[in-house]
Formats: sequence, C-alpha cells, structure tokens
Amino acid sequence: MIVRGLHFSFAAHQDAALATLYYPGDDQRLGEARLTGQVPALATDAPWPVVVLAPGINVAPDGYRWLAHRLVPSGLCVVTYAAIGSLGPAGRGITPGLDLAALAPDTIGTRPSATALGPLLAALAEMSGADDTAVAGHLDLSRVVVGGHSAGGAMALHNSDPGWVSGLQAVFAYAAHTMVATTLGHGEATVAPVPAKVPVMLLGGADDGVIAASRDRYRGDEGIHDPVRRTFAEAIDRQDGDSWLVELADAGHFAICRPVDATSGRSFLEPGAAGANSGVGELLGDLIAAFTADSLGRPAALSLERLVGHQLVQHWDRR
Repeated sequence: MIVRGLHFSFAAHQDAALATLYYPGDDQRLGEARLTGQVPALATDAPWPVVVLAPGINVAPDGYRWLAHRLVPSGLCVVTYAAIGSLGPAGRGITPGLDLAALAPDTIGTRPSATALGPLLAALAEMSGADDTAVAGHLDLSRVVVGGHSAGGAMALHNSDPGWVSGLQAVFAYAAHTMVATTLGHGEATVAPVPAKVPVMLLGGADDGVIAASRDRYRGDEGIHDPVRRTFAEAIDRQDGDSWLVELADAGHFAICRPVDATSGRSFLEPGAAGANSGVGELLGDLIAAFTADSLGRPAALSLERLVGHQLVQHWDRR
C-alpha cells in the first residue's frame, strides 16, 4: 500500500477552493500509472470512511499531509482543502469556510456555519460515483469525521451535528475553541455551546502563543484566558464517555503542522515552533488515530486510555 493524492477544486459557495484526497494506492499496479500518475486504489478495505482536515487561517494544507500519511494506512481516506475567502480586516486568504453571520448572538447554534463542508462532501460523492477516478465507488460518505486546526477546528466544533453535516460520526480539533469574538456582538469571554451530537476530541498545546496573543478578540479584563479548557468544561453537554480533552506539554499552536510555514499565518508569535518536540507530533497523530478509530467502531493500534498516560500529556479529561 502507498499513500496517493487526487487533487481537485470545488466551489465553497462564493469562494474558490482547492483540495487533495489522500487514499490507499495499490503499489502492485504502478505500471498502470506509468503515463498518468493515477495509481489505482487498493480496494481491500474499501469503502473507506472519510476524514476531513480543515485548515487554520492562512495555513496551507500541505502542513497537514503528514497526518494523512498517518491515517490512510489504517483504511481511511483523508481530504485536506483550502478555500480562499474573506478574512475580514485582514483581507482575503486561506480559510476553512465560516459564515460569521451564523455565529452572531441571535443565530449561533441554530444553523450551520460551515460554508465549505457541504460542497466538499458533494464533490467527494461525485468523485466516488464517477467511473474514471482512482477512487470510484471506494468512499464511504456515511462515515465522516471532521477535524481541524485553529479556525478549522472551531468550524468543526460549531458544526458537530449530523443534521448539518451528512454522515458525521465525530469531530476533533487542535488549538481551537468556541469562545466567540466580541466584534460579533457577544459579551466578553463568552463560550458558545457546541452541538456535540457526536464524540468530540479537543486537543491543545500548553504553550499556545497564538491563543494567548488573541485574547483581545474575546475579552478586555485580566482574567485567566484558557478558552480550550473552558470549551470542554462549559460548551460540550455530552456525557457518554466518548469525548476527550487532551493538553500536550511542550506544544504550541502549530504542533499539528509539519513543517511549519513561516511565510504566512501567525507562526511568528511562536519563534520556536519550527523546532518543536518531535515526540509531540507523534503523540498527536496517535491520539487522533485512536479517537477516529474508536468513533468509527474500528480497531486502534493504541487505546486512548493508554495514550493519555503519556509523559507529554500535561492534562486530560473525559466525559
């Protein structure tokens, strides 16, 4: 088995978007791809559940390719994407696709705020239904896990309702929370409820310089600013024992990116991010793989119960 990628575009409502679907390729059929590069799928474990990785603001999706390589060999396919849309005062750039009007005080929680997820899943369904693609008939869109980084993780959390995202089985987020900006009309330090009709995993780094530097968006007081822990404690009304909070020591905002792209985004807020502890990345991959497997009812190489005992786990909780 080898990991292969199919590149495609889709329209995220008003925004153009580029995506890559990573899938298990059949390394015994490379001869058929000699001229096209389109390696036939390894159909042994097909159809595969789909894991969507939503990007942070101005974080190129190539930074998440390592996670696709970590997940695909376990019989999954993984799709990364980048929509190019409005970033408010920051102009235009890479976005996971968020409808900010849906996050206003009078509308939040009443309708989906994801603008790219629906069109992306529709594009995948079309790709799987076509006869001329390497993954024809091999995508199981009734089993979807949505994960994200930073703003992409917030998008996943705010849309954790299968009624809003077809086939949704679970969501996970790294360096993300549902504390909402005061510019949207919310009171200071307001944490918005998460629909949480599926299992949720909240992952964070103990040395997140970006979240620390962003506190002015949410509050002007001197109170403790820990929106990730508050999101788990206050926003997730789920008590089924399948939702997790895991905080990693020696990990910053970009621990989920490999490599860290210092040319865009706000990685300059964490000067040491590029040299982050490599063990953090390995543990992060293991945690996401185990949570995804559990949520899909599949065997996992390592259990979450064992992984949260790792020396790099500074704090964890379960509900």
